Amino acid sequence: MAGREYLEDIRTKLELGRNQNRMGRSVLRAFGYVRRRTTSIEEINTTLKEVGLVADPPISTEMPLESPRIKFSLRDTTPQLVNDPDTVTTNTSDIPSQDDDDGGNLLEPAFTVSELDSSETPVERVPPGASVREAYTKMRLKNYSQLVVASNDNPRQQDIKGMVSFQSLAKALMNGNPATVSDCMDKDMSFAEDDTDLKSILGQLSENDVVLVIGQDKRLRGIITAWDLAKEFADLVDPFKRIGEIEERLQTLVGKRLGNHRVAEFLKDKDTSDSDSTVEIEELTMGGLQRVLQSPSHWDDLGLVFEQDVFIKALDDVRNYRNRLMHFGDPLNETEMTQLTNFCRTVREIPL
Repeated sequence: MAGREYLEDIRTKLELGRNQNRMGRSVLRAFGYVRRRTTSIEEINTTLKEVGLVADPPISTEMPLESPRIKFSLRDTTPQLVNDPDTVTTNTSDIPSQDDDDGGNLLEPAFTVSELDSSETPVERVPPGASVREAYTKMRLKNYSQLVVASNDNPRQQDIKGMVSFQSLAKALMNGNPATVSDCMDKDMSFAEDDTDLKSILGQLSENDVVLVIGQDKRLRGIITAWDLAKEFADLVDPFKRIGEIEERLQTLVGKRLGNHRVAEFLKDKDTSDSDSTVEIEELTMGGLQRVLQSPSHWDDLGLVFEQDVFIKALDDVRNYRNRLMHFGDPLNETEMTQLTNFCRTVREIPL
């Protein structure tokens, strides 16, 4: 279901007297987003108001994604308990909290333009009548390769006259002596709305150096370059590489010190997803490795110098990071990336 239908379904259940709590991540997914960007938050809050709902904690760029869950209530109304015992119980602890986190009706999250940091970064601009020297100086001092040409600081799409870049300056200088920015700007521009699928931007960037991001209010929100896409890719690849190294080294460690047969029998007895007696060590998932390491006898035989509970907790964090990246494309924040890097370095130092 789409975002509005998702919230309307919550309202319907609230009107029946059923508590409604959701993960922040699920609310984003319902609207087709994966990150707490300003544009996505604005859209959700607008729809919340239209549908007549209030969220606690509020939907914001700081809202929790998983725990605590977001509690919904009817706006400007006092919830009424339904007296019919077949409809709802008056004991709120017995009222099921409906959550569609694992349901199949949520809109699959798409990577949209708004997922890029640069899509919401203030854009440097220069007026059409500015001197070429002024434009050049701004680009050099701020290390920009281009500037938007517009008369005001918060231009609408129709107010943008063009783009001035080092390339357009060079072309103009070869053809004469341009006096103002309007004499050397490039009028061939590429635009994309902030909810545009990120894949479609690739084609635009193959023809234009930049794509200008336009919000729902038709005003300029940001600017995207090929470098921005490369950075987004790098931000996802780097943690995957570290997680892969952790998994591979722990598989090698377990294989050498415990043996394939012992691990296979253990997993079979535990009746886990890795219960196949022919399981190979290199096929162990992160969760399977975690279960193997949690066994006291296994831990003793591995001969590691670390405190077991602390190490397992760190490994569980890595498993959760992997699931987030795989299923939601949600990049790690600075603190999480530091934790992942430190754990990877720790595992790397274990003799194999």
